[in-house]
Amino acid sequence: MLLHVAKSIDAALTSKWAAMESEGIGSGGYDGLEEHKGVQILLLDGEEAFMTWTHDDSLYGARSLAEEWESTVNPAMSTYQNPLASLDLFVLLDLLGAAHPSVPSYFKTTHWAYQRMADVEARLRSASVLQTKLSQPFLREAGKSETDRWIGGYIEDDHVPFMARGVEVLHIIPSPFPRVWHTIEDDGEHLDIPTVEDWAVITAAFAAEWLDLEGHFEGLVGVEGKGSREGRDEL
Repeated sequence: MLLHVAKSIDAALTSKWAAMESEGIGSGGYDGLEEHKGVQILLLDGEEAFMTWTHDDSLYGARSLAEEWESTVNPAMSTYQNPLASLDLFVLLDLLGAAHPSVPSYFKTTHWAYQRMADVEARLRSASVLQTKLSQPFLREAGKSETDRWIGGYIEDDHVPFMARGVEVLHIIPSPFPRVWHTIEDDGEHLDIPTVEDWAVITAAFAAEWLDLEGHFEGLVGVEGKGSREGRDEL
C-alpha cells in the first residue's frame, strides 16, 4: 500500500515542485514552505516484545527512530529544529488486509484528518472507483462528536514514541482486529485483495489531496482517474 502511494504521487509531486521552482517559490519573493510538503515512508521494525510487552520491551524500531530524530539538531538557519519537528501528521497504517474492516477515529486532535480521509473514501465509492461493496464504509466515524467515546491510547502501536514527543497521529487500524491476527492463519492467503487494493487507492488519494496535487496528474502516462482497473492502479 505504501509503495503504491509513492508510485502514484511521485511524478505529480515532482511536477509540482518543478513548477514551484520555475515560479521562484521558496527561493525569492516568499518562502512557500507549506507548498514544499512531501511524504516520508517509514517501515518500522521490532514492534513486538521479546518477552512481555512493556514500555521497554516493545516498539524497538519506532522508539529508536523517534529518539534519533528528536536528538538530531538540524543545521543553523533550518526551518525546523530537528527532523521530528518537520512532521505535520504521522499516519500509521496497520492490520489493513482483512475484509470488512471498521476503523474508528481514535484521537480528537486529528479527527479533522480522519474526516478528510473518510471524505475521500465516500467520494471514491460514489464514483464507483472502489471494488468493495459494503453496508458501511471502512472509515465509519466521520460524524463523531466531542461527546462520543474516543479510544486513542487504548492500542499501543508504533505511533506511541512519536505521539509522546508531540507529533499528531492519524491511527488507521481496525477495531476489532482481524480474526487471524497473531495466529498461524495470519498469512497472504487470508488477505482480501479487493480490500487491500481499495485501501491503497484511498491512501494514495488522501496523500494526493494532502499535497494539493490537483492539476499535476494531467498528461502523466497511465493516470486515468476512472473506475477501471487501470485507473485504480494509478490513482
